[in-house]
Amino acid sequence: MFDVLALGVLVLGGLLVIGLVGGLLKLLLKLVLLPFLLLGFLLKLVLGLMLLPVLIVAGIIGVVAVAVAGLFAVLLPLLPLALVGVAVYAAVKWLARPAAASTGS
Repeated sequence: MFDVLALGVLVLGGLLVIGLVGGLLKLLLKLVLLPFLLLGFLLKLVLGLMLLPVLIVAGIIGVVAVAVAGLFAVLLPLLPLALVGVAVYAAVKWLARPAAASTGS
């Protein structure tokens, strides 16, 4: 029974050593690659700043397009009612009697 416990402790110790060595290698690799990582970050930042005006214009165009679509969605169903109103106005204007001209005193 003690053999299994000792084996578990040895495996755990081995995994701890492997983890420490891997962590140290990862730290060393990050330190070696740090200038390239900073250069990549700088390039992404510059590209983002160059692309920002294009994204702002595209966003404004998108908002205007959605607003126009919403306006059409609301006003287009009201078009038949507006046409009936214009027809009634034209009929009343056409059938109305002209005012009598004043003869003057």
